[in-house]
Amino acid sequence: MEIRFFTKEIWQESPFHFHDQMEILLIMSEGENFYIRDKIYPISRGSIFILNSSDLHRSVPKPRSIYQYYSIRFYQEEVEGISTEEFDLLKCFRNHNRFNHMNKLNIDQIDHLLKLINKIEYYLASDCSAFGKDIFAKTLLAEVLVYINFLYDTPLLSQVPSEEQLSAYYPVIDYINEHITEKISLDCLAQNFYVSKYYLSHRFKDLTGMTITDYIIKRRLTLAKSYLRQGFSVMLAGERAGFNSNNHFIHTFTKTVGISPKQYARQYLTLDSYVSPTPPKHDIFTR
Repeated sequence: MEIRFFTKEIWQESPFHFHDQMEILLIMSEGENFYIRDKIYPISRGSIFILNSSDLHRSVPKPRSIYQYYSIRFYQEEVEGISTEEFDLLKCFRNHNRFNHMNKLNIDQIDHLLKLINKIEYYLASDCSAFGKDIFAKTLLAEVLVYINFLYDTPLLSQVPSEEQLSAYYPVIDYINEHITEKISLDCLAQNFYVSKYYLSHRFKDLTGMTITDYIIKRRLTLAKSYLRQGFSVMLAGERAGFNSNNHFIHTFTKTVGISPKQYARQYLTLDSYVSPTPPKHDIFTR
């Protein structure tokens, strides 16, 4: 789990990207546009977004503007253990549809959320010596998620417009997400969507900023990281994430992430904790 406050003097658009973690964004500035998948959101102070690890997004600021926001990021498995049968803390991430990535908070709601964020920041600080600080931080994160689920149970008063160019390509992204552990080729995608593979390849990169192959690799690495954090062996994590050989998985992971899969796993697990638990749920990667 991490919380960061960003102040950026942005001179150009950010490219489309996604994260390994779930993310909550609380916007503290005015006058930006925020793209999530096939939607454009005009945002202002108090806009709040929920993003899961499959949501392509980017910000488009006004020229020479200052972009300020809080970012709360956490892994899915960090909160699954504290959800209950009656209340799933990740409900708003699993079930959000195309129209409710964003909500708009009033002054009192902003103040309430900022108080919770400030408390979490206190317990996460490296110099914090409070007894049970990790438990306090996780409990406060649960409180944040309960509150946000409450906010997202309230329908938005208006729907945002779609961006036609992007929306035409989200069926392709959905198909990739649903078949991420299977063999996916450009020829296969072109055949399924009745377009030229050359046109599909170039338009996908123009609109998202990455090639189809890059997107597939990033999605598989995100899934593999989830398996590694849960205790799967390196070989099994690679296989279940869709990599066709262990060597290819290790090489790709190390080149992209900067450390080997084994080194990554050691950040979360002790050496004697490698087991094969129930695979992580895939529904968090789809809408």
